[in-house]
Amino acid sequence: MRFTRFLYRAGGVLAGLALAGITALILAQIGARLMGAQIKSADDFAGWMLAASLFLALPMTLNAGDHIRVTVVSELLAPGPRRMLDSVVTALGVAAMLWATWQVLKYVQESWRYGDVSQGLIAVPLWIPQASMAVGMVLLTVALVERLVQRLAGRPVADDDRADQAHGE
Repeated sequence: MRFTRFLYRAGGVLAGLALAGITALILAQIGARLMGAQIKSADDFAGWMLAASLFLALPMTLNAGDHIRVTVVSELLAPGPRRMLDSVVTALGVAAMLWATWQVLKYVQESWRYGDVSQGLIAVPLWIPQASMAVGMVLLTVALVERLVQRLAGRPVADDDRADQAHGE
């Protein structure tokens, strides 16, 4: 688990760097426009960095217990049933992410195999920006599997303290 935590943090750092890259690109684009120029395919690169920041941050956010959740039902339950419900929901999440991750990996592989490139002024092989989405989804799937294993083993997960506090325990 120490290795996966490192991977999740690395994804979070890369997500932060992608956000910083968007900021730098926007500032550079503003400066270029003030001088009567433009940065080629800036919109494409900003969009790809936005997707990277989203997907690469997913596993770290899950482990911090910061994903948005609807807890209206679970907050009404005692700790035992609440953890059982969380196990079922996490198992459903694992199943959904396994399917979605498989589909994204196939999509990236097809882009690579067919040599798909972006349609902007700078032709970028699409598998390159798509890879951040695939890596983020793989890591989120691993994080969900870890959460399910922890839950089934009776060990606490990231957001147990918040749920207990909300339940008044």
